[in-house]
Amino acid sequence: MTPARILTVFRAIRPATLRLPALLCVGAFIWASEATLGAAPAANRSLPAPVGLETPPLARTATTAVLTWDRPAGGEGIASYQVFCDGELAGETMRLSFTARNLTPGRMHRLTVRSRGLDGRSSPPSDPIGVQTKPAGKVFNVREHGARGDGVTKDTAAIQHAIAACTPGGTVLIPPGVYLVDHLDLKSDMSFELATGATLQFLGRGEGSYPETRVMLPGPDGELCHPNFALISAVRADRLTITGNGVVRANGESWWPHRDAPRPRVLKFIACSDVFVQDITLDDSPAWNTHVVYVDRAVFSQVKFRKVSTARGANGDGLNPDSSRDILIVGCTFANQDDSIAIKSGRVSEQQPRRQRSCENITIRDCLVDGTLTPGAHPLGFAVGSETCGGVRHVLVRDCVFRNAASVMNLKANRERPGAVVEDIRVENCVYINSVFGDEPWNRAPLTFDLFYYRLTSLPDSVAPLTPATPVFRDIHFKNITIENPKGRFAYLCGLAEQPARNITFENVTGSAKTGFHGQNLDGVELSGVAITAQEGPALEWINTRNRTIRPGASAAGRKAVP
Repeated sequence: MTPARILTVFRAIRPATLRLPALLCVGAFIWASEATLGAAPAANRSLPAPVGLETPPLARTATTAVLTWDRPAGGEGIASYQVFCDGELAGETMRLSFTARNLTPGRMHRLTVRSRGLDGRSSPPSDPIGVQTKPAGKVFNVREHGARGDGVTKDTAAIQHAIAACTPGGTVLIPPGVYLVDHLDLKSDMSFELATGATLQFLGRGEGSYPETRVMLPGPDGELCHPNFALISAVRADRLTITGNGVVRANGESWWPHRDAPRPRVLKFIACSDVFVQDITLDDSPAWNTHVVYVDRAVFSQVKFRKVSTARGANGDGLNPDSSRDILIVGCTFANQDDSIAIKSGRVSEQQPRRQRSCENITIRDCLVDGTLTPGAHPLGFAVGSETCGGVRHVLVRDCVFRNAASVMNLKANRERPGAVVEDIRVENCVYINSVFGDEPWNRAPLTFDLFYYRLTSLPDSVAPLTPATPVFRDIHFKNITIENPKGRFAYLCGLAEQPARNITFENVTGSAKTGFHGQNLDGVELSGVAITAQEGPALEWINTRNRTIRPGASAAGRKAVP
C-alpha cells in the first residue's frame, strides 16, 4: 500500500470523537505521511473552511440537531472539524457529520464549523446556518405507568400504556433499567426515548406475544397486501422520533434455528412519514433489523446495527429502505450480518402478483461498515435488490468506510425480477479494506452488479428474449474509491446479454485485489484515473462489452488485460 493510500485509509477509519492521545497519534501519523508525500508545510498553506453545511429539518429534536458538511477542496491538511453553537465550541470530530447536543428547546441556534489543522490553526468559519429546535413536550415516564425495569417483570403492557397516554409532541421515556417486552406499537406525533443505561430486552420466540397483521398498500398494479411482523412497529404514523443511547436486544438467537418460519423485524415502519431515528443500538435481529416500507422522509443518524452473538444467524440485514422515498442515513455504524443497507422495491410472485412502488432518493453518507466491532459481525456493504420490481433510482453513497466487510456495493437482480429499472446509482469518496472475505455467488466482489444473482444455472453468456419486462440497469457511477482486497476480485459487473447494463463510469478508482476487474454484457463503460493491481490473471477483463473508453491517466497493473 502506498503512503498516499495509507494516509487516505487512516483518515477514513479514525474515531468519530477526538481524545487527546488519539489526536496526537493521528496527528503524528498524518504529519509523517504528508512529509513522505512531499506535501507543502502547513504554515505555507491556507486551511480551507468546510463547505455545504446543513441540518435536515427532520433531524432535530428539542435538544439536538444533526449537522453534515463536505470536505473542502484542498483540505488534505485538515485533522479535524470544530463545531460551534452560538459562538461556543460544541465539539470536535474527524468525521463529516456531528450531532449538536444540549441545545435549548424552542430556540433558534446559530451553528458553524471550522477546519482544524495539525498545528492547531483553524480555518475561517463555514457559512452559518440557523437551527430551530423543537419545543419541549410533556414527558411520560414508563415507570409512572407501572414499568419495573428490573429484568424480571414483563413490562410490555406498562410501556404500551405510556404510549397510549402520550399527548401530541410528548416523549415516552424509558429510564435506565432492563425492560422485558415482546411487542410494542408506536404512533404519530410522539418521541420514544431510550435513556442511557436503558435496555429493551425482547423475550424471544415462544415466550411472548408477536402479532402478525396485514396492511393494504397502493401499487402501480393496484392494492397489495403487505405483512407486518415486528418487535416494534409503526403503521401510518407521522412525525415519529426514536432516540436515546439505550440498547434494544432483540434475542435473535431464539429465532435463528427456525429459518423456514416467519421471523420478525426489530423495527418496522409501514406507510409512515417524517421519521427520525438517532443514537440507539439495535442488537441481534431475528431477521432484517429495520424495515422501512412505503415511508416518505426519514433520517437515521448515528444508529448502531450490530450482531453481538456468535450463534449462526440468517438474513440479518441492517437497514432496508423498501419502496420508500427521501431517506437519509448518516453517521451510522453497521456490524451486522448480511447486507448493511439493502434498498428494495418488492418482488412479484404468484403469492404477490402486484408490484410495489419505486424506491427513490436514498442518501447514505459518513457511515462505517466494520466487521471487527462485534464478535458476530459478518457485514456486507450496501445493496440494491434483489427485490427490485418496482424500480430503484437516485441513490448516493459517499464518504463511507468499509473495513473487513464483504463488499462496498452489490446491485443484484435476475430475469425473474420483471419490470425492474435500477438507475442513477452513485458511489463516491469511499475506502474499502478487507482481509477476511473471499468471493461468493451472492457477492462476487467489493464492487458488484450481477443480473444473474443466485442463478448459477443461467450462464452470463446465455441470451433470453428481450421483453418490456426485462430488467434495466443504467447510469451507475463510481468516483474516488480505494479498494484493498487481497482475498478476492476487484470488481464484477455483469448485465444481461439481451439487455446490457449501460452508462457505467469509474473515476479515480484505485487499489489492488487478488483478481482484477470483470466486465460483461455492458454498453458504454468509461474508466478515468483507474489503477488496478491484480495478483492473479488480467487486471481488466471484458466480455461482450461495447463502447469502452479508457481516459489518459488510467492504468491497470498485473497480467495483460483482455482488449
